[in-house]
Amino acid sequence: MDKKFFCQWFKGFENGLDEMDSDSRSCLLKHCARQCADTGVLQSYLKLYQTVNGNRDEFYSRLCEIGNVRGEVVVPDKEYFIYFPECACDIHTAGGVNTPNLCECSRQSIIYVGESIWSESKLYVEQVETVLSGDKECKFRIIFE
Repeated sequence: MDKKFFCQWFKGFENGLDEMDSDSRSCLLKHCARQCADTGVLQSYLKLYQTVNGNRDEFYSRLCEIGNVRGEVVVPDKEYFIYFPECACDIHTAGGVNTPNLCECSRQSIIYVGESIWSESKLYVEQVETVLSGDKECKFRIIFE
């Protein structure tokens, strides 16, 4: 298949994301997020988790050690921000998908990674800012129950 085909296909994918309701988009991108995280991202986060002996506050404070991400403790052991300075999603960078609706994949990835690391915890993730929405960086709020 040639590049022209993929460019056209990804444009259709982008249009489809924009037409989906949020629940359907979450369902689709949850699977995309897991596949992406399982390619190495999850392992990087697990390594940091082990380094900090599971201390959530230290984990988010030291998140910048992974590279291309940083964290912030808002409420100790409860609420955090995670920041990405740019959109590194291959569907965006290589596929040309520019809709902010694609950022649901990042939100789902944060949920998947968080629940994989802290399996005894339930967490809620809120998209606050995204590069694809025109913001200078991506920012997500993470709240542990």
